Amino acid sequence: MILKTLIILILALPACSRYEETTPVPVKLDRTHACSVCGMIIVDIPGAKAQIHYKNKKVDLFCSTLDMFSFYLQPDRPSEVTKIYVNNMGKADWNHPENHWIDATTASYVYGGDRKGLMGEALVPFSDLKDAENYVKNHDGKIIAFNDVTMDLIRAR
Repeated sequence: MILKTLIILILALPACSRYEETTPVPVKLDRTHACSVCGMIIVDIPGAKAQIHYKNKKVDLFCSTLDMFSFYLQPDRPSEVTKIYVNNMGKADWNHPENHWIDATTASYVYGGDRKGLMGEALVPFSDLKDAENYVKNHDGKIIAFNDVTMDLIRAR
């Protein structure tokens, strides 16, 4: 019985020692970071920023959520995305949205309205639906989810 238990433990050991992936930490943006789509210095542009992290530790950085979606929705985009971050504009300053990173896939976005991004229509992310609703009251627009953003929506700008 002891031998059988020992064999089971030995066989199970590799599964226990497997490297467990950790959630990547958002990149702290500064003047050395350029947008992966347009090449502009990211911190010089107002509005929400975005970053896509991959399993191979590569990171694509974006000066706007519009650029991120334009990149992300391409059929030939890099695979093995581990995390996408956007600024929570319910807490971040529009002109200098430093930090306040949230999971892009669970954010509520306001599309349209009177605030435009440098590259066109803004997709303004919020972690709290109430913040998105308040934004719509002040700036107009429509609340959509991450999976509702399509190339047709982006091209309609």
